Amino acid sequence: MGALSRPGSFLIGTLSDIREDGPVSILLVVSLGWFLTLGVRIVYPALLPQVTAEFGVSNATTGAFIGLLWTTYALLQFPGGAIADIVGERLVLAGSILLSAGAVSVIVLSTTVETFVLATVLLGLGTGLFGTTRLTVISALFDQMRTTAISVNQAAGNVGNVVLSASAGFVSVYLGWRWGFGFLLPMMVACAIGLWIALPRRASPATGDESFRQTMRKVAAAVRRPPVLAVTALLSLNMFLYQSLTGFLPTYLVAQKGVDPGSAATLYSLFFAAAIGVQFLSGIVADRRGNRVAIIVFISLSVPGFVLLTVVETFSALVAVTVLLSFFLGAMPPVNAAGLASLPPEIQGSGFGLLRTGYIAFGALGPPAVGLLADAGRFDAAFLALGVVALATSAWAIVFERVGRMLS
Repeated sequence: MGALSRPGSFLIGTLSDIREDGPVSILLVVSLGWFLTLGVRIVYPALLPQVTAEFGVSNATTGAFIGLLWTTYALLQFPGGAIADIVGERLVLAGSILLSAGAVSVIVLSTTVETFVLATVLLGLGTGLFGTTRLTVISALFDQMRTTAISVNQAAGNVGNVVLSASAGFVSVYLGWRWGFGFLLPMMVACAIGLWIALPRRASPATGDESFRQTMRKVAAAVRRPPVLAVTALLSLNMFLYQSLTGFLPTYLVAQKGVDPGSAATLYSLFFAAAIGVQFLSGIVADRRGNRVAIIVFISLSVPGFVLLTVVETFSALVAVTVLLSFFLGAMPPVNAAGLASLPPEIQGSGFGLLRTGYIAFGALGPPAVGLLADAGRFDAAFLALGVVALATSAWAIVFERVGRMLS
């Protein structure tokens, strides 16, 4: 009985440590925002087969749509962080949710592919404002349990991926794909109000009387340091893999494994559902053993999944492989924490925003590349190549800290 109670006691103790380390109410409302902004970007590829069927476009164009969403998302990381450094995080986070709600409204009203592309750009820009600033808020408000708090926030995004993609699929069956997006609007408006009420105007240290130019000089000097460049390479590989895998996993299951779209959506939801527990565990491992150890362990565990995915045939085997692939997402909280830790606290918004713009834009190259290989009849080769990227990411995680110190 005691052995059975230990996991529960450990979980309760961890949650108690988080509560003592920082304001849980703010963590929850910021996590709700990430639930929505990450969830809507996963709803996007989940509903994209219906969208592209209506507009009659190819896999390469589908990959371009996903790449466009992530590129515009990337472009707002640096401005979002810089604006938060100047005016505070509350305005940026609440504004992000409202702009995203506006983009969803345009999607609901779109009747042409051109309007849908415009909505994609707006959605990328709106959600892009949220990405950097939600991390700097958590980093500023939590100290001893920082990576665990980030993992809770990251896991909330995966809850959004599961719940919102499944809900969007259900709604789209009865009302069409436009309302598969549109049902999110009331939640987005409520979240924006909650962020405005719960958050202080500013959570991170102010830059003082420095001009914007002086702040940017500090940012430029910080991001050129070898340790920062080393962690940026890690972030870039990680994001290339994330965007490629999440952008095309449902399409791969349908096209290569003969899985029906409903079962593919179920496996896609399972991928993110498993990641909820994986990411919570990775945050605990990182806070106790270090970010580097957590990154290496969780990415390495996912590598066999990319190979097995191309050879297994039964649905039960696909379930097991999907869970194995989800271990890759366990690297996300410690990778983000390592990126934040490489920068001075007073410029984390601007500095990490600049890094995020670079590495997310790099990652946006992945979906179009996978789409082109799929159209060329080499879908299996594309996923095997992603396995090589995962292996390279794990290998770089072993040495990136040492390389950064050696070059300093």
